[in-house]
Amino acid sequence: MLRMLCISLALSPALFCQTALPDLKDGSVISGPGQYRHDGELRVHGKLTLRHLDLDLRGPIRVDEGSTLQLEDVHLTVSDPPGAPNGTSGLNCEGAAHIMVRNSTMAPAGSAHPMWHLQGDIQVDNFQTLNSEFHLDHATATLRQLKIFELEISHASQVKGNGLELVFLSTHSSDDDHLQFSDVPADTVFSKHLALGSQAIADLTNARAQFFLLYVHGHAQAELSRMGRVQLAMFPQCKGTLRLPQGHVGSDQKPVVVPDSGASDCGFRFTLKDVNVDTWDVYAGGSADLTLRDSRIDELVANDHARIMVSDSVVYADWLAAAGDAQLNIEDSTVGALSLAKDRPDLATSQIRLSGRSRSVFSGVRFDCGIVAGDEASAEIKDTAAPPLYVRQTGKAVVHIGDAAKNNLKGSR
Repeated sequence: MLRMLCISLALSPALFCQTALPDLKDGSVISGPGQYRHDGELRVHGKLTLRHLDLDLRGPIRVDEGSTLQLEDVHLTVSDPPGAPNGTSGLNCEGAAHIMVRNSTMAPAGSAHPMWHLQGDIQVDNFQTLNSEFHLDHATATLRQLKIFELEISHASQVKGNGLELVFLSTHSSDDDHLQFSDVPADTVFSKHLALGSQAIADLTNARAQFFLLYVHGHAQAELSRMGRVQLAMFPQCKGTLRLPQGHVGSDQKPVVVPDSGASDCGFRFTLKDVNVDTWDVYAGGSADLTLRDSRIDELVANDHARIMVSDSVVYADWLAAAGDAQLNIEDSTVGALSLAKDRPDLATSQIRLSGRSRSVFSGVRFDCGIVAGDEASAEIKDTAAPPLYVRQTGKAVVHIGDAAKNNLKGSR
C-alpha cells in the first residue's frame, strides 16, 4: 500500500500540492509561493491581491464595480467545463474597476480560451498569455510588454501601449462611424497613433500585430489604405448579394467597395485601397437574407430569422454557427480549416455549431471540421466527397447524412 501511495504521489504531484484559495474578503492578500486552485466563480468585491503563486482557475472571475484586482508574479492556468463556449472562464468587470497585472502569465488548459472584458483603469506590466483576449470598454489602459491573442480597443477606451505582441489588434465601430485606417503593417514592429472605432484612441509604440481586425456595425463607413493584413467583420440585417474578396484588393486609383453598388440594401461600407484582405466575418441577425458568393470567410453566424446562402467559397469555420430560427445553406464550398490550424495561430478552433430551431443544408461541401448539433436543430448533408470529421447530436437535434458520406464518416454519436 505504501508503494502504491508513493507511485500516486509521483504521478500526480499537482493534485496533492494544490491548496484551495481561502475565503476572500475586502483587503485579502494571498501571497505564495504555492500552488492554489479555485473552482467556480471567483468574486472580487473590494480589493484582492494575489502574489507569487500558481493558480489553477476553474471558473470565471467577476470584478464588482469600484473593486481592485492586483496580480503580481501570478501564473494562471484556466480551464473551461467540457463543451463550454469560448470565454466561459474569463474575467468580467461589472462596471469601472481597477485591474493591475505585473510579471504574470496566463495559459489555457484543454480547449479554454480566456476572454477578459475590462472597464475602468487597467495597468499591465509584463503579462504573457496564450490563446487569450482583452476587450476594452470605456477603459483607460497602460499596457507594457503584453503578449495576447486579441486586444480589442473600443467604446471610448484610451490606451497607451509599449511592446505589444498581438495576433489580432481589433476595434468595433459605432453605428454611424466614418473611419479611416492606413499604413498598419502585418507582423512588423510599428509605432502609431490610431483613432479607432466608437471614439477609442490608442498610442502604440513598438507594437506588432499579425492582423488588424475591424468590426463594422450599423451604417458605419470605413476606408482602409495600405494595410498589411486585415480581417473585416460585419453585422448585417439586410438583403442582397455580397462578394467578399480575398488577397491584395484595390488601389488609390481604383478602390474596391464592399458591398457592390446596387447588389444589396446594406448600409455599411468598406472602401479598400491596397489592402491585404485575409478573411471576413459575417454575424447575421434579424431578418437578414443574404447570398455570399466567391468569398473567404473566417467566422459565419446566423441568428434570429436570418437566411444565409453561401456558394463557391471557403469558410474556415473558426466560428460557424446557426441558432434561433436561422436557415443556413452552403453549397460547392470548403467548410473547416483543421488542416491549417498548425500554421495559423488565428484559427483557435474549427467546428460547426448548430442550435435552436435552425435548419442547415450542406450540398457539395468538402468538410475539414466536425459538427456539433443540439436543441432542435436539423442539418442535411448531401453530395459530399469529404464528410465531417465527426457528428455529435444532443437533445432533439438531427443531422441527416447521405449514404456515401456515412461510409466515410470517422466518428459520430
